[in-house]
Amino acid sequence: MEKGEYIDSKVAVYSEAFDFYMDCAQMPDVVPDGDLLGGYMKSVIDANPQLDRGDATWKEVLKDDLLAFLSALLGDFFHMEQALQKERAFIERFQKADIREQRDLWPAVYKHVKNAYPPAEVNVDGYVEQFEENEAQDVIDALTGDWKKAAEKRTNKKKAQLLELNKDKWERHMRKWGRSDYEQRKKTEQMFYRYPALQEIVRIIGREQPQRKDEKDDIVCRYMPTVLSHPSATKEVEQIAVGNELSLVVPTEIATLAEPATEMIFFKKFAEHQLQIFWGKPPTGAASKQVQEHLRKPRLEKGPIVVSIDTSGSMAGQPERLAHSLLMQLLRLARKQHRKCFVITFAVRAKALELTRPAHWRLLKRFLEKEFCGGTCGEEMLAAALDALQTKDFCMADVLIVSDFEFPLPTEKTNMRMKAEHAKGTRFYGLQIGHLENPYEKVLDKIWKIKYD
Repeated sequence: MEKGEYIDSKVAVYSEAFDFYMDCAQMPDVVPDGDLLGGYMKSVIDANPQLDRGDATWKEVLKDDLLAFLSALLGDFFHMEQALQKERAFIERFQKADIREQRDLWPAVYKHVKNAYPPAEVNVDGYVEQFEENEAQDVIDALTGDWKKAAEKRTNKKKAQLLELNKDKWERHMRKWGRSDYEQRKKTEQMFYRYPALQEIVRIIGREQPQRKDEKDDIVCRYMPTVLSHPSATKEVEQIAVGNELSLVVPTEIATLAEPATEMIFFKKFAEHQLQIFWGKPPTGAASKQVQEHLRKPRLEKGPIVVSIDTSGSMAGQPERLAHSLLMQLLRLARKQHRKCFVITFAVRAKALELTRPAHWRLLKRFLEKEFCGGTCGEEMLAAALDALQTKDFCMADVLIVSDFEFPLPTEKTNMRMKAEHAKGTRFYGLQIGHLENPYEKVLDKIWKIKYD
C-alpha cells in the first residue's frame, strides 16, 4: 500500500468515527479498543463540551483541524508501519525456514536482535543457552514470539511518543486560531441565509430530476411451470374459437374452398386469423406461463456534485464572499450525506480538486486560499467539468457554475459535449453574481441571479 492510500484509508475511518461518536457517544467497531488515535480523538471531543450545543460550524472546524493533525501523524506512522512489516517478514522467514536455512540466517538474526533489543525485551543470549537442552524449533518459536511482541511494542511506543510530542502544539494552535476560524465561517454562513436564491440552489443541486414513470418502471417476466409433461397429445373439444390453424378448422369453413366464388373469403379469414376452429383443453404436455410484474426501480436521489467557482479579478470582494458562502453550504451537504464532490476554481487557468474520500477534505482549505485576480477562461473550466462527468464517480452529476459570466459562450465542440451529457441526465446550473446581461441563459438549464451594490 502506498503512503497516500494508507493515509486516505485511515482518515476515512477516523472521519466516520468522529461522526459516530458525536451521534452515539461511543466509538464504532471500525476503531478497535486501544487504538491510539481513536482514543485521542475521543479525548478531544470530550474536552470540548461546546460540541453538544448542536453547532454544526464548530463541529466542522474541530473535525477539519483534528483530521488534518491526524493526517500529518499518519504520514510518520506509515514509515513506522513499513519498518514493522519488514521486521515481521524477517521474523517469519527465520521461523518458518528449514533447519539448514535457519543455521545460515542465525548469525544475522543474533546480531540484529542483540543490537536492536535489550535483554529485558528479548534475551537472545538466554535462548542460545536453551538450544543445548531443548528442541531447536521450540527455542526458535519462543524466540521469534518474544521478538515479534517486542517489535510491535516498540512501534506502538514510538507512535505514542510522536503523538505526545505534537499534541500540545496542535491544541495550542486550536485555542489560538480555532475561535477565529469559527467566527469567519459563521460570518460566511450568515451571508448564505440572507439570499433565498442560495438556499434554493442547495435544495436543488445534486438531487434527482423530476421522476418519470418510464425511467422508474421495470417489467420483470417470470416463467413458472404449470403442468407436467404427459404422453397424450390429444385435445378434448370444448368450444368453437377463431384462428388460422388448418388442422383445427371446422368443416363448414373448408367447404368454402369448393366454390371459386367463396374461395377468397376463406383466404381472407385465414390471413386475418378469423377462421372458425375447434378449441379445447391443450395436450397435457410441458407448459409454462409468463407473468409480467411492474417493479419500482430505485433511482439515485442524492447524486454527486460538480461546483465551478470563478476566481477571476472581477469576482473579488462581495462576489467572492457570496461564492464561498454557497460553496460552504454545498460542501457541508456533501459531507453530511456522504456525496462525492468535485470543485473547480477557474480564472486564467482551471484547477480541480476531487473530494471523493474524507482524506481529500484536508486539502480543501489550501485549495481555496487563492487570491481572486486575473481574467477568465470559461472554456477550460467547462472542459474540466465535462471530463469529470466521464468518470465513474461523477457521471450524471449536476454541474453548478458560480460566476459573473464575463466570458464567451462555449465553442461548438464544448456545446455538443454539454448536450450529450444533458441527454444522459446531467443538468447544468448557474449562479450569476452581478448586473451584466448573461448569454449563458440559452445554454444552462437554470440561472439564479444575485445583484449587489
